Amino acid sequence: MVKSIGKTLGKAFGVLLAALLLLCVALSFVACESNYPEIRITIQFNDNDSDTEDEYVLDYTLNRKLYPQTVTHYLELIDAKFYDGTVIHDFRSDRMVGGGYTYADMETDDHRDLVSLAEDYNALELTPSVWKDAEYSEALNTLYGEVTQNGFSIDNDTGYKNSKGALGTYTYLDASEVSAAASVVYAHSSKDGSDRANLKYQYNAVTSLFYLYTGSSGAAESAYCIFGVLANETSQTRFDELLEAIDAYEAAQQEEDEQYSFTELQEETVNDAQTEFGYYAAEYNIPRAKIVIKSAEVRSY
Repeated sequence: MVKSIGKTLGKAFGVLLAALLLLCVALSFVACESNYPEIRITIQFNDNDSDTEDEYVLDYTLNRKLYPQTVTHYLELIDAKFYDGTVIHDFRSDRMVGGGYTYADMETDDHRDLVSLAEDYNALELTPSVWKDAEYSEALNTLYGEVTQNGFSIDNDTGYKNSKGALGTYTYLDASEVSAAASVVYAHSSKDGSDRANLKYQYNAVTSLFYLYTGSSGAAESAYCIFGVLANETSQTRFDELLEAIDAYEAAQQEEDEQYSFTELQEETVNDAQTEFGYYAAEYNIPRAKIVIKSAEVRSY
């Protein structure tokens, strides 16, 4: 009887030990993977003809190891479903910018009337990154810019570069628009241990906006943090196909009207209490055809 109980206990202990080992391996795997979480952004390009509407699924790898605050910030926004249904509101020669607006009416052709999501963004509970005071007692709902112009450094030049499809932080705020009384903000020390006091606000005013780089460059932007790259060849191909579809649509329109432009210049007022007048004006090149962020989701943490 004693031997039987001993064998039973021995087996139970063995099973428990095996389970613990598997758990440790799993946790170790998660810890390694957590440095490079993956997200999926689904973009819908609608050239006003439902027969040619298409979706472009783009998988991204983010670099939380090098840009921890930035990646945490955007993962929190994705988890909150903030980006679902937002639009590309600014289309430029080298990038398309999204993450802060919807259209007033997505069901009609009058879709260039932008609706700001600033209030929804400010209502979110995001991990604090930027503070008004050195004591970290009053947080601002903006993101510390992990960029070289902020004194941030990456060892051995291992940071992400501005390649086609790259995902980066974006702000339109210029130094001339920042109030002298509110031109300095504070941030927790980052991984490189640099002093984060006396930071210029224009590099610490990232909210929910992001850009997708449409060209290619050999060097990282000094004022924008490139925190994600296309994860695989399929996504790279789909991104190219999205750009090709936009080019084809523009060319088709120009055959009918030589003066046609894919974008329309529009000025929007952005409210920001840290700026000189409490707001500033930003110029957007709004696409004449809908480019919609149908959804954004975290694939792995």
